[in-house]
Amino acid sequence: MNSSANKFKDVASYIASAPKAVQKTLKQIQATVRKASPEAVEGIAYGMPAYKLNGKPLAYFAVFEHHIGFYATPNAHTAFKKELAKYKQGKGSVQFPIDQPIPLALIEKMVKFNAVGNQPKQTGIPKEILAYNNRQSKGDKLICDKLAKEIDRGLSKAERKIWHAHPVWFLDGNPIVGYSKLKDGVRLMFWSGASFGVKELIPGTGKFKDASVTYASADKIRANDLARWLKKAKDIQWDYKNIVKRKGKLIRMAQK
Repeated sequence: MNSSANKFKDVASYIASAPKAVQKTLKQIQATVRKASPEAVEGIAYGMPAYKLNGKPLAYFAVFEHHIGFYATPNAHTAFKKELAKYKQGKGSVQFPIDQPIPLALIEKMVKFNAVGNQPKQTGIPKEILAYNNRQSKGDKLICDKLAKEIDRGLSKAERKIWHAHPVWFLDGNPIVGYSKLKDGVRLMFWSGASFGVKELIPGTGKFKDASVTYASADKIRANDLARWLKKAKDIQWDYKNIVKRKGKLIRMAQK
């Protein structure tokens, strides 16, 4: 292992110092960690490549004579103990033999797991929603994070969960607002938005009362507008939670 803590100025110099036969693999691990957590801070710690998110350790890796050591904190190693069972391990570490394929997909899952755990706890946003956000590209993640923060601020008493594969906020079991990744950005949808009288929200097919806006970048989100729409969303609701019982018919709920 390259053990001098002060020898390398960055990860590129660390990889360049490794045997040529393993440099490609190290670059693949570096790219995988970056992909799993684009906002992570990359550097050198303890003489090896290190990644932190929100000031907390995310992952480390190091090359040895016969293996690559990967360190993703004890929590991640415990969470993926079944997948790691075939490898030699220590507390918070695993050894991937150099002469075998490196499980990049598993590394990506472990880093994403830690990325969720490294989110600021004061947000109160469920881990599964944070995990959804973390799976997006860097730009789309910024949009999702900002939307989640503002929605959570405006609907502080709402239930939050992944519903039909994307984040949705509910009041009394009724879907209110959610967002999802589209080809051209992130769509913010209000289930009763067509009744808000807001020109920025584009109605859907007309079959239901939904309306939405799509953001291509986080700086297009206006917190004041979103706060105003969220207030309308609490006051103007169509009863989606009973739509099956009513055989597809929507009923306007009494204004609260």
